[in-house]
Amino acid sequence: MNSKDLSNLIQEIESTKPLKLLIKGTREDAPVPIGFYNSKKQFTPDIVAKYSDKRDFYAIEKNIPEKDIHLLIFKWILFAAEARKMAGTFFLVIPKSKTHLCKKIIHEKQLEIKLITL
Repeated sequence: MNSKDLSNLIQEIESTKPLKLLIKGTREDAPVPIGFYNSKKQFTPDIVAKYSDKRDFYAIEKNIPEKDIHLLIFKWILFAAEARKMAGTFFLVIPKSKTHLCKKIIHEKQLEIKLITL
């Protein structure tokens, strides 16, 4: 997964005509951190696409280390819940090499996640 793949992904999202596209790392219009109530741990989605009737959340995982998988699952559950609350969809962007692992986790944890492989 390289910067060209990510640029193509952003172009695809822009083609759906969101009202506003928030991208992590930009000075203006960056997504805000999200956390569960009373949780000290917060995560910021990489991309949020705001539409008139929904919000879609995107997390880009370039690396999925086994030792941090519990934190990633926590983050994915959080983003999926937030997307569902906003009538949107949570998209997980992963390298092709991690497809089997992520599908297994999504199935075992019964998560509402759409996978995008790059």
